[in-house]
Amino acid sequence: MTALLAELQRRKSEADPSELRHLRLLQDYRRTITGDYQAALGDAMALVEQAPEPELKYRAALLITNISALNRDYLTGLRYLDRALMLRERVTDAGLRQTSMGVAGTIYNEFGHFDMALAEAERALAEQPDPRNRCFARQVRVRALNGLGRSLDEDSDVHEAIADCAAQREPIAVNAIRATLADYWARTGRRRQAIALLEASLPEAVGTGYTRLVGELRQLLAQYQLEEGDLAAAHAQATAIVRDRGIDANSLAGVVAQRVLYTVALKRGDIAGALDHYRRYAQADKARLDDIKSREYAFQLSRHELNKKNQSIALLSNQNQLLRLQQEVAKRTAWNFRLIVALLVVLAASVSYWGWRARRTHGWLRQLAETDSLTGLSNRRDFRARSEAALLACSQQARPVSMLLLDLDHFKQINDQCGHSSGDWVLREVARVGRLHCREGDLYGRIGGEEFAMTLIDCDVDAALRIAEQCRRSIADIDANAAGCALPVATSIGVVGSSMSGYDYEALIAHADAAMYRSKVAGRNRVSLYQPPPVPEAGHGLHFDGRDASAMLKEY
Repeated sequence: MTALLAELQRRKSEADPSELRHLRLLQDYRRTITGDYQAALGDAMALVEQAPEPELKYRAALLITNISALNRDYLTGLRYLDRALMLRERVTDAGLRQTSMGVAGTIYNEFGHFDMALAEAERALAEQPDPRNRCFARQVRVRALNGLGRSLDEDSDVHEAIADCAAQREPIAVNAIRATLADYWARTGRRRQAIALLEASLPEAVGTGYTRLVGELRQLLAQYQLEEGDLAAAHAQATAIVRDRGIDANSLAGVVAQRVLYTVALKRGDIAGALDHYRRYAQADKARLDDIKSREYAFQLSRHELNKKNQSIALLSNQNQLLRLQQEVAKRTAWNFRLIVALLVVLAASVSYWGWRARRTHGWLRQLAETDSLTGLSNRRDFRARSEAALLACSQQARPVSMLLLDLDHFKQINDQCGHSSGDWVLREVARVGRLHCREGDLYGRIGGEEFAMTLIDCDVDAALRIAEQCRRSIADIDANAAGCALPVATSIGVVGSSMSGYDYEALIAHADAAMYRSKVAGRNRVSLYQPPPVPEAGHGLHFDGRDASAMLKEY
């Protein structure tokens, strides 16, 4: 490809303007392959705006979509995907049109909107696409069906798709389908069969050089091998993921790898190693959750922008119609004049309605970005922003502030033994009970899976300890039998005040976390006040009590 592009570049003086624009797009493809995303992105955007050829604009928009997905610029990618889809009906090349369906399906699968991905794949297959597009459409369809939790017909849905993609010499698609099949087998109780399939597929996947695919296969292998008790094999796959520089540490593969390494170290009694891997796992998992929220926000915002654009088009159409009516009305009588006034009133009402609806949608999107959807509390980002603002105001007036960090005890057992629906019910109840103990002006948020935090304004540590104890008792009184779970509900709470930790949010949350760990180590279901660590004497270092640290890691 490089030699061909060099030859075309040498002879570009012989090309007409349209051929030069197509040459630019080919060069943008080459820049993308070599990792020069910014240069490719800028030129492709210029082509979308300047090129008169619909198919060239269409190809450039799809390229921008793929580059933006690689850069995690989800909003830009979705905007250009929408532009490509709007151009699709003007594209006469059926193969190119079907390619966009595969790209759209892949993006929707990545965003977790499997119903939309399935619709794109089936639309492509209904057009009887060429063999290569048929392969990619089948890959998108298999992943969407599995993502929706549906049963797969392994012969027609999977094995025929694998054979089809193998015939087209598309090893990435082949192994992506195999990874989906392995996930389906594991989900339906055939974990050992899934492991055998992944182990057989891994060498070919590694040979493609596509690190994302390799990371997915290794992640599934590590997860299933750990569940089967094969610690050495699980450790080897997780280590390979961590060492592969092409795999994002905050991707699902990176998160699972750290979780597997943490679990293996814990089972082997390597407390220090387990603690290190758990910290890495927690950091990567939080970063991935933030990325998922950003991705979903971008998706919802792009849907809103698309709807707004369609509404604007409809409004412009109405305005054009109104202008034509005005030209006719100018030739008519006073009765026609009254008619045009009535139409203007209708138009004003329409503009007001759509403006109101846009404002309401914007408010809903803002609430989505700031609120935890399960409990209705502030999410981690919003809780931090509001707490920092409150801390700044209190610091200027030397008003006392306290912070509580609540972590549910043995919550994993509730999820594992009673199901995630019971776990969700418990989280909602904890949110409801916590609100009862918040005063006006206090802040309450869910900052992690089973972690909650309160910022208590004008509250010293003595009052905060009383509130924390009341919260602990109320949570312990929650009867999970209402959700079909006989396990008790309890929480460990850490308390800290500005009198001992100042008004810095990071310091307060860290000290509250340390106090919460004291509650965990002391037996859980209790409240602990933060105690500053003693200054070690010369010649004496800090050390861990191995039994307590092990107990802490097994719980957390």
